[in-house]
Amino acid sequence: MVTDAVMTIQMFSTRTGLPASTLRYYEKERLIIPKYREDNGYRMYGEEQIPDAIKIHSLRLADINLSDIRAYLRASKDEKVEWIMKWRGEIDGKLSALQVARQYLQGIESNDQHLQLTKWDVSVPILWFPLRVKKQLNPYAAAIEEKIDVLMKQYQLRCDEAFIQPDAVDGEWLVGRIGFRLSVAITEMLEGQQWLELEQANLEWHNPALFVTLECGAGDAFACFNLMLLLQSFGFEPVGRKLERYSLRDLSTYQWMIPVLHAQKGDRMR
Repeated sequence: MVTDAVMTIQMFSTRTGLPASTLRYYEKERLIIPKYREDNGYRMYGEEQIPDAIKIHSLRLADINLSDIRAYLRASKDEKVEWIMKWRGEIDGKLSALQVARQYLQGIESNDQHLQLTKWDVSVPILWFPLRVKKQLNPYAAAIEEKIDVLMKQYQLRCDEAFIQPDAVDGEWLVGRIGFRLSVAITEMLEGQQWLELEQANLEWHNPALFVTLECGAGDAFACFNLMLLLQSFGFEPVGRKLERYSLRDLSTYQWMIPVLHAQKGDRMR
């Protein structure tokens, strides 16, 4: 192969199959630069640039962003392998999200239900406490109010929502944990605090996730059974433990949150 051969942008376009407008765009984005320009301003490309041009365009058609492509082109052989593995994981995540979207859209065509999708794009800090309450209608309201009062009076922590994560039924008792979503500033202040051990509190960061959600009445004794039937009708498969989300403005209802997809793990919310 003659590596010092050069060609105009029209010839390079013919050899690569890329429109001249696309080549100009890639030049503007500093992805592929003409080998040199002649005195009349004509762009001149080298034969050896053909594989790079085709690779760049292939990655763009695979929905890879420009900054990733730039980094990939500068990377070592081992680093290129890491980039490819990263992109494969991202594509798998997109395909899974599309599958969830497809199931949801197919389901709402034939189901007049209030099933919705909710996504946590970033990790969410939740302060968890052990929970043990008697079985009854709306069993968690009193426990939520009691714990909120303690957090405010003793530790000056303000919260807008509470989460219940049931674990088991022990005779007439419901066993699980009760949690409160905190701001990042408060979370960073709490990390390492000794009183967490005294209160048996556990500060956790919930990974990003896509949830199927359903509004329920706190006094609905059949909510769990009905939700499972509804999930089956949509074809959703839970990928983790469910959450019950309570707004502290109204504890008579809650939002059932069933994780159906682990979103790509990101940094803590900032």
